[in-house]
Amino acid sequence: MAENYPWKLLKGIHMKRQPFYILLLKGIGYIILGNILCMFMTMALSMFGGNIVFNILSIICGTLIFYMLIFTVAWKDGARERSLVKNRRVDAPLKYRWIYLGVIMYVIAALPTLVLLLNKLFFPEQDTLFAYRFISGSAYPFIQTFIPQPDISTMAWEHTDYRQIDSMPALFPALMLVYYAVIPAVTQFGWYVGFNDKFLSLIHISEPTRPRLIS
Repeated sequence: MAENYPWKLLKGIHMKRQPFYILLLKGIGYIILGNILCMFMTMALSMFGGNIVFNILSIICGTLIFYMLIFTVAWKDGARERSLVKNRRVDAPLKYRWIYLGVIMYVIAALPTLVLLLNKLFFPEQDTLFAYRFISGSAYPFIQTFIPQPDISTMAWEHTDYRQIDSMPALFPALMLVYYAVIPAVTQFGWYVGFNDKFLSLIHISEPTRPRLIS
């Protein structure tokens, strides 16, 4: 541990607080990554038949993937902030910055859902649901589960006026807006865990109880 101390001190000297817009871009990037991963995960699980078990599994896995990524980006900044305060590079931590970042991330993540809701309520002649599932991949598992899917065993539905958005209740996008509303809480919690070193402290507590090797 002593050999690594100068390196850690040097790293702390050159470390600086990242600007608000950089963190926001990182948060948006993690949202995009989460949507992409959830989309491919849902498409992969739907190949197994798309029954209720796989639908519920895709919802659970998709939620964990999406929100763990959002948690991670804030957790990393919290750990950086802790190092800055510890090395006296900043006077005091910015405790509530990730609440503001989380609110902006929520608006960006929920924007396609808001468009879908407006489409359902005011522009029913349009059908943005097909594009929505690929733009908001984290909502894809919920679409597969709660919105009736066309019977693609035959191609008869292609010769009708069938539109999937007609079978989508307006309550669905409203509930998805609530689903994304957790983002600010997750980002603030991630920063709190990173800043207070909650994960690493569990490791440090257990170190004295480890049996030492006898040379």
